[in-house]
Amino acid sequence: MSNDKMQYPERASDVNTLMGWLKDFFGQFRLAWELLWDDRVPFVTKIVPILTLLYVISPVDLVPGMAVPGLGQLDDLAIFLIGMRLFVDVCPPALVAEHQKKAQLEMTAAPSDEKQPPSSTWRIPPSGQIIDLEAEEVSDTATTAEEKPTPPFPTCGKP
Repeated sequence: MSNDKMQYPERASDVNTLMGWLKDFFGQFRLAWELLWDDRVPFVTKIVPILTLLYVISPVDLVPGMAVPGLGQLDDLAIFLIGMRLFVDVCPPALVAEHQKKAQLEMTAAPSDEKQPPSSTWRIPPSGQIIDLEAEEVSDTATTAEEKPTPPFPTCGKP
């Protein structure tokens, strides 16, 4: 036996490929789901995912699951993916672009501040009356002209 250690192949690229495929799949599924519930998509177009779902849950299959284990489920998955892709392709392109842009903005949006504890400082300047707690007390009684302080700047001839 040699002292050489056995080198195992790195599978990081395979994992990254799988993760990329899953991310694309769930992104396409979310897009199809949002388009399905959008009122601007014609009803005739919405028949595609409905028929796809009916095929997947129906007992009639191209390849029966009992005859060839595994292959019957793969044909259901293939029909589901094709139906989802077909639905997105026949939807109006402007709506598809709008939903994709919205999803892109949601993914790149900054995290919300709800997780952070509330701070004692204001992030937005307050509107309305501001109360200064350190100000001197002012009386509401009328003062005479003699008690009024003189302004620090000239008044341009006005008393």
